[in-house]
Amino acid sequence: MTRNAPTKDGSRTRAWRVVSFLILACQASVHPQHERTQGPASPALLETQIEESLAHGAPSLASTRLHQLLRQPHLPSALLLRAGIAFAERGLYAEASQAFERAAHDNPNLFEAHYNLALARLADNRAAAALSAIDSAPYQTQQEATARLYLRGKIEAALGQEQQAARDLSAAFVRDPQEENYALDLGLFWLRAKRYQQAEAVFARASASNPRSPYLLLGLALAQFLAGRTAKCVETSRRLFAVAPEFSVARLLLGFALYVQGDWAGAAQTVAEGLKLANPDPYLFYLDAVIRAKQQPGDERVILADLAIAERALPSCALCYIASGKVRQQHNDWAGALTDFQQAIRLDPNLAEGWYHLASVYERLGRHSEAAQARQHFQHIKTSDELREKEMMRSVLLQTLQPSHLSHVH
Repeated sequence: MTRNAPTKDGSRTRAWRVVSFLILACQASVHPQHERTQGPASPALLETQIEESLAHGAPSLASTRLHQLLRQPHLPSALLLRAGIAFAERGLYAEASQAFERAAHDNPNLFEAHYNLALARLADNRAAAALSAIDSAPYQTQQEATARLYLRGKIEAALGQEQQAARDLSAAFVRDPQEENYALDLGLFWLRAKRYQQAEAVFARASASNPRSPYLLLGLALAQFLAGRTAKCVETSRRLFAVAPEFSVARLLLGFALYVQGDWAGAAQTVAEGLKLANPDPYLFYLDAVIRAKQQPGDERVILADLAIAERALPSCALCYIASGKVRQQHNDWAGALTDFQQAIRLDPNLAEGWYHLASVYERLGRHSEAAQARQHFQHIKTSDELREKEMMRSVLLQTLQPSHLSHVH
């Protein structure tokens, strides 16, 4: 079987979620024709130059053009919003903020300007300034009031104001339970707080309204798994396959759930199907390796090849090095095992299993003093491998579910 290594940035890019549910709903929906101008510094021409610079990977030049644009005395709000969105979509949040600040200054009653300014500041790790911007946002419609509540909740969560965030995110979801991002952010909030029943209730209600949303179904399956409802997680994951058969991370969750249940054959089949996808999630290679290590421990070459792919794609995966170290240990490659276990401990000093195996290898190599120290570390920590794997899966899937800061750019 030919295996495709994951792309460097993984398969979890969610470009389709960058699009807003309004995107200048109150503005002209068609890009204006660039009228002939008398000089090279017209707003329309500068906007074109910004777009071209960004498209050709020249952010410094685009920033220079933006500064020239912002020196113009009179600028259409739609142009400023488009320019800000162009920068924000490429992760240039400081420049996006400048465009949105000008739009908000020139048009203090324009909700979109204040909203986008708050989003850009939040993405730029300026949560306090983002909160100030959203609190200044005027709103006239119920939709705008709900969007303001939602974004306020996101910002409060970033500021660690958990009680306020729960209040505002919940209020936005109650007002508009069919809006996917409201459900995702509220569900994620409860998942991070380890309030899994609340998370499951949010994702269940939202997925009933959006049955074709792979992210809502993934959130539901993850909440069920973390709540210990593994059978329901498996059922929801199978529903997810019907909606998004190419969604690699869904196979990862199902495979891991079956693995935890002890259904190694089912887990192996699920993982094998996932590895055939064009861009398999790199954690599938880790899961394939640990399942093979239990089913076919003599298949050292394939197991280590899987783990090598996982380690290249996931350089911080301490459990990957634990798995490869155990394989080398079983085949008496003590030097290789020592290197792997030492790397695992460097990546995660609180990984009990790493210290346990490190003590064993040190003892085998006659390094008794170091073995004793490693055993002391293990006794001090003593957490289970299964809990570590479960926490790793939780972290991976939370990252997958994280909505883009641009998901509601107006």
